[in-house]
Amino acid sequence: MKHTPGADTEFRIHVRDLVHRPGTHREYSRELTVAEALGTDVIGVPAGAAATLNVQCEVVTDGIWVSGTFAAQATGECGRCLDEVKLDLEVPVQGLFLYPDAPREDGDDSDDVFEFDGESIDFEGVVRDAVVTSLPFTPLCDPDCPGLCDQCGARLANDPDHAHEILDPRWSALESVKDSIELSNKEES
Repeated sequence: MKHTPGADTEFRIHVRDLVHRPGTHREYSRELTVAEALGTDVIGVPAGAAATLNVQCEVVTDGIWVSGTFAAQATGECGRCLDEVKLDLEVPVQGLFLYPDAPREDGDDSDDVFEFDGESIDFEGVVRDAVVTSLPFTPLCDPDCPGLCDQCGARLANDPDHAHEILDPRWSALESVKDSIELSNKEES
């Protein structure tokens, strides 16, 4: 499901009473349920997860400056052993939401400048960007996770002494001779 700009979401906060009143400041706190997953295929805040959005809105000449935090729990899988990873997130969110009639400057193309309709601010894009950039590229269940055995897939944390005898390939011809001798001895007995 793609987000439609202007659609009502839990991330939308109505700020009409603040518009064009420089110096006005208001705080908002919202408990919400994430409608669409936020993150990557490896780790993210799943759809249906509980989250908290706490923001301060301060009216400036050309728009509303927003700063605050988004808190939720991300889930994914360990990049080494594939166990489930749970990560408590509290990421900063910030941005300047420009009025539709505000003059644009060359620097207004930065990542923290957004437009809004003059009625309400939709934080979903700002939150999505903040969450994705704060998530680890390779999540780990433990920084010292040894992972899985590359030979058989055994979880190495459960068996730290796990090992396989690795034969030098130059000796493999002799190994087959040994196996055939052992087979002959068994057939003779």
